Amino acid sequence: MIFCLLPVKDRLVLSMDRTNWKFGDFNINILMLGITYKGIAFHLIFKLLPKRCNSNWEERKEIMDHFVRLFGSDCIDCLVSDREFIRKARP
Repeated sequence: MIFCLLPVKDRLVLSMDRTNWKFGDFNINILMLGITYKGIAFHLIFKLLPKRCNSNWEERKEIMDHFVRLFGSDCIDCLVSDREFIRKARP
């Protein structure tokens, strides 16, 4: 629904982020992928990570592949993210 409401559907700047907090004894760790529009990130895809630490290459690739399956790759201009996402795939 959010994607359909955006007035621009090409040259999209995607943003990847992760949030981690604790609710009582329960750890919440979510990897998110969104679209930035006029300085605001609209998160479209979420993945709950069953751990406390950073995401890995496979988890980040999975969330990107999900976006591409839904919206295609031609609409993507670039992906921005924090430095925690620098790691590459393992050979």
